[in-house]
Amino acid sequence: MTNTVSAVAHPAFGATAHARDVAVLDSTIHWVESGTGDPIVFLHGNPTSSYLWRKVFARLEGEGWLLAVDLIGFGGSGKPDIAYDLADHERYLDAWFAALDLTGVTLVLQDYGAAFGVSWARRNPDRVKAIVLLEPVLWPIDSADLPQAFVDTRALVKRPGEGEQFVLEDNLFLTKLFPATFLEPLPEEDLQVYLAPFPTPESRRPVIVFPRSLPVDGEPQATVDLLEENAAWLRESDTPKLLLTFDPGFLLTAPILAWARENIRNLDVQAAGAGVHFVQEEQPEAIAEAVRSWPAR
Repeated sequence: MTNTVSAVAHPAFGATAHARDVAVLDSTIHWVESGTGDPIVFLHGNPTSSYLWRKVFARLEGEGWLLAVDLIGFGGSGKPDIAYDLADHERYLDAWFAALDLTGVTLVLQDYGAAFGVSWARRNPDRVKAIVLLEPVLWPIDSADLPQAFVDTRALVKRPGEGEQFVLEDNLFLTKLFPATFLEPLPEEDLQVYLAPFPTPESRRPVIVFPRSLPVDGEPQATVDLLEENAAWLRESDTPKLLLTFDPGFLLTAPILAWARENIRNLDVQAAGAGVHFVQEEQPEAIAEAVRSWPAR
C-alpha cells in the first residue's frame, strides 16, 4: 500500500475501525477498515457511501480484514473533473484494489456496487473468494416491475435541464427521494452524514449519473452491456455466490430473482427480512449473520 494517509479512528464502524485515504489516478479514494486476515470488501451505490455499511461492518469485527470503500465522488473520496460514468467508477475502483493489492477477497455488494464488484471479480477471478449480493444492480429491469412513482421520477431526471434542476439545483434526489426509501425514517443525524458530501450543485454531479444509467427497459446500452458481460461470467464461474432477499425489496424484482436462480452458477439464496433498498440500515444483523455463517465463505 502506497501514498496512504494515516488512519483516523471511526467509531461508527466499531471500536477498532479506522478511516484511510490513498492517492489513485488523479484523485483519492477513502475507505474504513478494521481487522486482519482475508479481506471482506463492502461496496455501496447511489447516493450513499461506506457509512451505509457501518452497522454490518461493526457486527463482523474479528471476521477478517474489513474494508468499506467510498466510490469516487462519494463519501470521503475525491471529486475529480470526470464524467462519473460506469467506466470511470471501474477505473478508480481498479486503482484502489491495485493500491491495496487485495487477494482472497469476499465481496459484499449492494446497488451499483454490485455491478462494479462483479465486474472486478470477472476481470480478477483468481483474487476473489466469494460474492454476497443484496439489492444489486444485476440485470436489466422492466419498468412494469418498478413503482410508478419511481419510473416517473427517473423519466424526469433523464430529461436534460429538468434532471439537473431536480438533482443538482434543488437537491431533491437527496433530500426528498432518498429519505423516502426506508421502512422507517432515518434519524436526522444519519441523514445529515449522507447529505454532507454534496453541499453544492457541482458536488452532486456524481449523483445524477446513476439514475440516468439504471438499466430499465433495455437502456441505456452501456449499462446493459456491462451487465451482460457480468452475466456471462456469473453463469460460468464456480466462485460461491450468496444472494440475500428482502421484503418488499426494490431492485431485486421477482423476475430478476428468477433470472438469478436460473442463470447464476453456484448460487445460494437466503431471505433476510424486511427491507426496501438501503437494507444495511434495516437489517444489519441479518446481513452480518449471513456473511458470518455462510459455509461457502
